[in-house]
Amino acid sequence: MRLFVALFALCVVVSCGSKSYIDMQPVDAYDWQRAVSVIYENSDTTALRNIAIALRYNDSFKSDTLTVKVQTSLPDAHQFSENVVLHFDRSYKATALTASESVGYRQSCQLSERGSYIFTITPCRGVSGVEAVGIEISE
Repeated sequence: MRLFVALFALCVVVSCGSKSYIDMQPVDAYDWQRAVSVIYENSDTTALRNIAIALRYNDSFKSDTLTVKVQTSLPDAHQFSENVVLHFDRSYKATALTASESVGYRQSCQLSERGSYIFTITPCRGVSGVEAVGIEISE
């Protein structure tokens, strides 16, 4: 009986947690210049989501802002792109070798089509110290 109660409690905790998706791709940490693409498979066309650009960087990344071009390809082949200025907290301690941050890009978005959304992120200039970049999507 105790096992059943414990399993039920675990299921409730897991099912009540917010859903989050993150996918990061490695980049050239010495000179990131190339586009990075992340594919998100969408099946829920009604949920509102927050989308953030996620970066992992080391102490060679000295800037507190970074401008990137974000191109979004929708399942129906429509595309749009825009330049986005990312602002970083940079509050990690000097002893940390790397830090990760997610910087808000879109709030309360509805991905209204089922299928593959492709997010392509390209820095507007060469960047040193960024090790990985990607997308974080949360409800």
